[in-house]
Amino acid sequence: MTNEQLCSLAREGDKAAEAALIENVLPLIRITAANIQKRYSGILLETDDLVQEALIGVLRAIKTYDQETGNLLLTYAQKTAENAMLDYVRKCASAIPASGSILSLDAPPPGFDSEANVTYADILPDDCNKNPEQLFIRKETITEVRNALGEISDRERAYLHYRFGFLDYVLHDQSETAAHFHLSLSRARHTEKGALKNVRRALPGQ
Repeated sequence: MTNEQLCSLAREGDKAAEAALIENVLPLIRITAANIQKRYSGILLETDDLVQEALIGVLRAIKTYDQETGNLLLTYAQKTAENAMLDYVRKCASAIPASGSILSLDAPPPGFDSEANVTYADILPDDCNKNPEQLFIRKETITEVRNALGEISDRERAYLHYRFGFLDYVLHDQSETAAHFHLSLSRARHTEKGALKNVRRALPGQ
């Protein structure tokens, strides 16, 4: 089956076709991510982050691909993925303070040494440390939650859509979600914490 045929099936909700497309384009994404890391070696970029951004781009490409243009799906998806990674690089570059240092969620906060095994991610506000179900099972209506999801980044929204089944009404655990987006479990946890924090902020009355 061609990538173009897989794309048509994926648009109809065929998750197996979507997964097959991702597998087909993933080697190209990893090569592109490695090249971008070399090109922008002055910025501390993680491969997992670049690949995640690229996969969001691939999902977007599946929705917007037009076979009548004559472009191959793989070519179009790779270009969309590369643009997504470059957008992420620009965001990272703009976040670098004058000192040139970058705040990492994995770094120990001031007052904690590396042997304490405490990171910035560990001391996020309590709301971020609640179980995901605790965040969404609350007085806000689903409409308010969906509106809040519209205020966060495409990457975070895609993650939460899949994680909590907003599109297919199937709840996926962290391991499944990490595998779906080709993330390490640690990176998936960090992504989820940040996404839930931003959703919480966007809810009425927050």
